[in-house]
Amino acid sequence: MKIPFRYQISEYDCVPTVMINGLIHLFDRRDIPPMIIRHIFIYSLDEIVNDEDVGKGGTSRFAVQLLSNWLASYKTSRFSLGTEYLEFDQVHLRQGNKIVTCLNSGGVALCNILLKHAEEHFVLALKADVEWIYVFDPYRRQALEDDMEDNVRVLKRRSGNDPNLAIRREWLDGFTDQRQFCFGLKNSRECLLMWRDNGHS
Repeated sequence: MKIPFRYQISEYDCVPTVMINGLIHLFDRRDIPPMIIRHIFIYSLDEIVNDEDVGKGGTSRFAVQLLSNWLASYKTSRFSLGTEYLEFDQVHLRQGNKIVTCLNSGGVALCNILLKHAEEHFVLALKADVEWIYVFDPYRRQALEDDMEDNVRVLKRRSGNDPNLAIRREWLDGFTDQRQFCFGLKNSRECLLMWRDNGHS
């Protein structure tokens, strides 16, 4: 049984929400072990602001890498996940890129994008065509700024597991920190690929 994607419940929990939505896309509910959900929340929301506000900085790169390794190592008879953590110049949408290859093979991509200058946010990429990447953004929004329509579009969803945004590939892949909904500069790029490992016995 598939259940609908979740929206984040605070300003900070995009990473665990996107990870759980990735699992929802890849597995039936009965096949997701509770240990997986437990560890996602244990490792997430680890950034500290002002030496006391744990979690207000969101989830660190280190935590995403830890989760990538742990998720790929946890296997049961009904659950086996493949992961690959990409960063810096590995994150791009040029010819032969790993992101679109993963999406076209039935996987998902957890993409770190910019919402504002130095404000990062994770979305879940679900599919791609030659012009657009289709994502589920866990931050519930009704509309975008008027000048975004040519490059980022809010989608009408037919089901709880459909994408809610389309981002033009050229826009998403922009090497800049001065616009929304793009990967940003090389040193800020980060993406986690996840796919169902059907070869596991």
